[in-house]
Amino acid sequence: MKKLLLFNLLFATLLFGCKADPNNNQGGQTTETTIGAIDPATINFVCETAEAPNEQADAPHHEVYLQLGNSKVKVADILNCENLGKDAYEQNQIPAKAIAAVGGWWAGGGDYLYIIEEGGNYVVKKGAIFEESENMDFGYKTIMTFSKAGEQVF
Repeated sequence: MKKLLLFNLLFATLLFGCKADPNNNQGGQTTETTIGAIDPATINFVCETAEAPNEQADAPHHEVYLQLGNSKVKVADILNCENLGKDAYEQNQIPAKAIAAVGGWWAGGGDYLYIIEEGGNYVVKKGAIFEESENMDFGYKTIMTFSKAGEQVF
């Protein structure tokens, strides 16, 4: 009798312990790979100092990467780079609904990048401003576009 009770208890534990995952995660996959869409909260820029400085301008050199969920892709090279808080968006002509932004000023000029959701994609835009600019327009232009799944769209 004890053996039968023990067997049933083990069987019930095994049965309930192996029930289907409500998030449909299989083999350690993250939700974003199962569903296919990247969560905007996982999107950010990463500034890395380049090994070789910008010798032509005797200036710093940074490589800018975009972190999209679990993947990281290089999007630009700029002189100075730091992550910008939402409070700096307006003064740098970055839309308030931008997901993330970076940029920096060096010797009379600055390069800035931001990522925003447009038309069902994630769009990276780059602009620049210089002290001697007459119209003070950053002139942001699209440099890269990614699908919601994080794949580059050409």
